[in-house]
Amino acid sequence: MIILSCETSTLLGSVAIHKDGQLLSQKSLFRQGSHAEALNVLIQDCLTEAKISLKDVDHFATGLGPGSFTGIRISFNTVKTFSEIFNKDMAGIDSLKSLAYLNQDLALSLNQTEIACALNAFKNMVYIATYKIENNSLVETRPPQVVRVQELNSFIVKPILFVGDAISAYENYLTKNCPDKLIRHSSVHDYPTAVAVGHLAGLENNFFHWSKLLPLYLRASEAEENLNGIKYQPL
Repeated sequence: MIILSCETSTLLGSVAIHKDGQLLSQKSLFRQGSHAEALNVLIQDCLTEAKISLKDVDHFATGLGPGSFTGIRISFNTVKTFSEIFNKDMAGIDSLKSLAYLNQDLALSLNQTEIACALNAFKNMVYIATYKIENNSLVETRPPQVVRVQELNSFIVKPILFVGDAISAYENYLTKNCPDKLIRHSSVHDYPTAVAVGHLAGLENNFFHWSKLLPLYLRASEAEENLNGIKYQPL
């Protein structure tokens, strides 16, 4: 089974191709702007390296978010289009879960069985979910949600491996206010990747018709938030 996966919900955009659980190729690009133009290049580079074409792919997979609204749509719509054109089913993987999957082995090496995954949601907010490792599998203990940075100290009740780009976005505040709860390591992965999306899609084997999947948006758009009076709160 060949799976082509894409993930563009954060600043790190990536593409990967797996065959029967083995990674054939992967490409990534870290950029501040939109991944729209770069994604097609990454896809073609992966196909060339794997020596296959899109019609050879059995299933497609995408990161569903949470993350950048535009970023989520870029990967999701690209994969959905491929799925529709080639009449192949697709899978969607929660971007926070794929981040936890990337850090699972590191957590165990540090004698940690719990992981908090937090991505920058901007306006002093984070997208966060927590997972526990049981029998080498990830069990969601708190579902993806939006939490204000000021509330993280009460949200996280004990020391936990903390991963995600939220740490760099709010490092000064978190270092000062949650110094004993956030376990970090030089080997952490702070961005979800297409490699993790492809691995999880293959393991879970939950592929659906493209019309059955929706992206994971946890917040309203900025315009909607402004209309509803949801304001930025300084740290």
